[in-house]
Amino acid sequence: MEPTPPLAGEAVPRTATGLPGRQAHRMLLYGALDAAGVALEVGDVQAVFDVAELDYITVQSIITWITAAGRPRFG
Repeated sequence: MEPTPPLAGEAVPRTATGLPGRQAHRMLLYGALDAAGVALEVGDVQAVFDVAELDYITVQSIITWITAAGRPRFG
């Protein structure tokens, strides 16, 4: 389930779960990292919190990069 991008007058995106944007971002980031097989270290947790504070478009771009990096490459 994808968060709804913010409207012009909203400070944080609305989510179907009712979570604040940054909390939803953290959950999405953790999910993407887990699916890509990334084992987080202590400093990585703070990085996830920092990235989760960014705007919706930026967070979605980072999640897309993580997802792409976690895919096996054949060729």
